[in-house]
Amino acid sequence: MKNARAMAIGSVVLLGSNALDKDLEHELVHVEQSQRMPFIFPILYYIELFRRGYRNNKYEYEAYSKAGNAYKSK
Repeated sequence: MKNARAMAIGSVVLLGSNALDKDLEHELVHVEQSQRMPFIFPILYYIELFRRGYRNNKYEYEAYSKAGNAYKSK
């Protein structure tokens, strides 16, 4: 994803050169979510993303809350 600071794909976490403090912790929450809901998590994530957008996505809210980082746009 262009301009992404970090992303998780299953159990793999990718950190970009512009990653901020707590981005790794945030992505590890997504890994945890993926492990809690194997196979179906990506589908649920994208349904939530399309319905509510990034900022109101419940999976992002959980990740930002647990990681202790704040949403920052580019």
